[in-house]
Amino acid sequence: MMPKVIGGNGLPSFADNAPANDHVEPAAAPPAPTARTASQRLAELSAPRTPRKPPAMDGLKRRRKPETQRRLHRLRKALGEISPAPSSPEQAWADILRAMARADLAGWTLPALSDDAAIRHADGSVEIGLISHAIVFNPSGAFRIMDLLPPGSLYFEMAGHGGMAFVPPR
Repeated sequence: MMPKVIGGNGLPSFADNAPANDHVEPAAAPPAPTARTASQRLAELSAPRTPRKPPAMDGLKRRRKPETQRRLHRLRKALGEISPAPSSPEQAWADILRAMARADLAGWTLPALSDDAAIRHADGSVEIGLISHAIVFNPSGAFRIMDLLPPGSLYFEMAGHGGMAFVPPR
């Protein structure tokens, strides 16, 4: 038997595929609503759940690549060459930028002290975040660079003008 063509589109007629039995089954009745109130359902939604623990960082993820370690070593050496000691956060920021250039880290960036993400502390200190480090600048020009990877150690610290030691922000 040849399928019928509807309007020349090459599709068979639906009439040819219709079942011979015209008996229609009634649809299943929807389940009866439960006696829970809206407040019970809300309580179920807001019930405390056990938070998932993030996967443990294995030793390989915590360690930096050897090339990154070499770059950080070059930067630490270049930071140690800063002289004279900075007398303001702006001067310290510029000195760090020049140290990055001396360490041949042209691809690395240093957010501005006026960046929206910079944290301004009550004592006048300014903190800027990097990928895995944070730099805190004191008003005296002293600064501290902290490594944020575990265990969160001191990477570099420099006193400000006149030997003013770095003071953690309050």
